Amino acid sequence: MPRLDIETRRAQLIQAAVAIALRDGLDNTTVRRIATEAGVSLGTVHYCFDSKKALLEAMVESIATREIEAASLPLPDDVSPVDAIRAAFRYYWSISGAQADRQRLVYELVAYLVRQEDSGPELARRIFATNYAIVHDFVETFQTRWSNDLGIPTEVVQRMVIAMTDGVALAWLADGDDDKALAVLDAFAGLFADRVSA
Repeated sequence: MPRLDIETRRAQLIQAAVAIALRDGLDNTTVRRIATEAGVSLGTVHYCFDSKKALLEAMVESIATREIEAASLPLPDDVSPVDAIRAAFRYYWSISGAQADRQRLVYELVAYLVRQEDSGPELARRIFATNYAIVHDFVETFQTRWSNDLGIPTEVVQRMVIAMTDGVALAWLADGDDDKALAVLDAFAGLFADRVSA
């Protein structure tokens, strides 16, 4: 196997760990299996990550990386608040919400982390912090666009939106019904837009 720099090797090991977790679950994501998946020795894994905890932290960082940016959502000048918010939710769904494997891993990771001592709960909070930041940017964009204050603290709006989108994604994992998922997102967009334009 060619000699790789440590950052490239770390990225390879994180990818292997995520692949095992997606395929076989977190409980089966052992250092030995990660080494086998990546085609390296156990020593290489221990060289790149001094503990399984460090590798888990790197996995969380990888999964928590932002995939959605408010600036990436193209909105026509004459778009209405409800259509803009509906477009934002559908944009989220196309990029993040409908990725079944990733969603399952995120939920499994959060459930696993909050049961751990030490840094586990903090890592779980880090996953949610990324999602809250995405919603924060969208809220700021919409409030600036329509020069209107929601009358609800942005932190509360962030939690409302994430609770709703996570609930939709969890139900979708169970039933696989895209039409119902999008119907809920569209309905929530209507309620949210009423608040923006009130």
